[in-house]
Amino acid sequence: MGNDAEDRLLSEPGPMGLFTRLTRVGLMLDALQQRCLDPFGIRYIDFTVLRVLQLAGSPYRVSAGELSEIVLRSSGGMTQILDRLEQVGLVHRVTDRNDRRKVLAELTSEGLDTAQRASAAYARERRRILRHLSTAQAERVDNAVRLLLDVLTDHTEVAAS
Repeated sequence: MGNDAEDRLLSEPGPMGLFTRLTRVGLMLDALQQRCLDPFGIRYIDFTVLRVLQLAGSPYRVSAGELSEIVLRSSGGMTQILDRLEQVGLVHRVTDRNDRRKVLAELTSEGLDTAQRASAAYARERRRILRHLSTAQAERVDNAVRLLLDVLTDHTEVAAS
């Protein structure tokens, strides 16, 4: 750690300390992700959208509404993300043949290539970081994060209703 004040902040007990440490992890994760994705000219949210489209399988299409739900963005926020990705040629929008009111985002061949290359770069960085943990330690961290994600998801859904 850095200095005495930082040490005290990060070692604070209880919920305040937990959330302080989680916030620090989030900031460090954001920085790591941007280092991985900057060479591809995309943000992490862009990468997430490209990955969702890639994981959908050929023809790599998902409705804008589904994307919004999956990546936790408003429809307006998703429109901005798709505008940005469309502008740089990574996705294009098509009308759903079954429901002309629906807009689908579709990966372009360049978008698929970018998703694959960015995924490989991000995977290398994740392996580099996680090699400092044993398999058992990584599983414990993953289980704790999943539990916290479930709690936060449940709380968010309750607060939204």
